[in-house]
Amino acid sequence: MIQAVVFDLGEVLASPPDLLPMIAEHLVVPVDDLAPLYWVGRDAYDTGADDAAYWAPLLEALDRPTDAEFMDEIALLDAGIWTGLRPDARQLLRDCRRAGRQVAVLSNSPHAMQVMADRAPWREDLDRLFISASYGVVKPDPEIYRLVTADLRLPAERIAFVDDRIANVEAAAAEGWQAHLFVSDDDTRAWLEGLGVLQRAEPQP
Repeated sequence: MIQAVVFDLGEVLASPPDLLPMIAEHLVVPVDDLAPLYWVGRDAYDTGADDAAYWAPLLEALDRPTDAEFMDEIALLDAGIWTGLRPDARQLLRDCRRAGRQVAVLSNSPHAMQVMADRAPWREDLDRLFISASYGVVKPDPEIYRLVTADLRLPAERIAFVDDRIANVEAAAAEGWQAHLFVSDDDTRAWLEGLGVLQRAEPQP
């Protein structure tokens, strides 16, 4: 029986279409100038590199300020945008918890995400929040799944996991988790119903 459901955050629970436009507007630069820089060095940032290591090269390339206060501001803005959950996604969190399961988020994210997610309204819908920067390891490294399994204190096969990247899904499955590639909120709900986590809605007469 599944006793815990673990969700990825970005592009699973949250899919902000205005991410780069909002950051570009704050920086007062064209989106097209920001776009090729945004993902450069992101893996190291999500593994625990500090804000300066990621943002200073990006801001320098855009001829923007690199003082600590501004970098902190932009780091929190970036993380905050990623905390905007779709209503249907948040409902999944609530329904899994009402079904008596532990509910967690496992996200490849920087330290700033820990700050902003802890402030987010949906944090109350989670039992555990796992931010990769806090552990110094990112998905799909097997170690992060082992750390989460140990923290949840459950056999691996009793953990269900939803992620939008096939490498992360395959790595979780290799560790014994029940893993699902995200397609949509409805598809995720149907998968969780199939696992017996959620009950299928009765058809309307």
